[in-house]
Amino acid sequence: MLIITLVAALVSIAAGTSIRAWAFAIFAFLVAIGFGGVAFADGSSVIAATLSGVAILALMEIGYVAGVFLSGFVRRSARLRENNSATDNVAATSEHQQS
Repeated sequence: MLIITLVAALVSIAAGTSIRAWAFAIFAFLVAIGFGGVAFADGSSVIAATLSGVAILALMEIGYVAGVFLSGFVRRSARLRENNSATDNVAATSEHQQS
């Protein structure tokens, strides 16, 4: 159970960096239904299986949002680094021309 939740969280974080929200929502919903179905087939009650499905769905959605934020942060940091290096090169060139 713990391994399944870790895999689901890691897949969700990776998905947050690469796929659209609607595609992930469909995927996560199907995984949650499957997870609840497996829990029910293993002998859990309907309520326990439903709660297991909802819990895995919530975990996957949180992982997806974390992946989206991490991806955006990395892209923004790279863009800022690129802009700062371009600004430094322009400033160095203008200083050489003034000397």
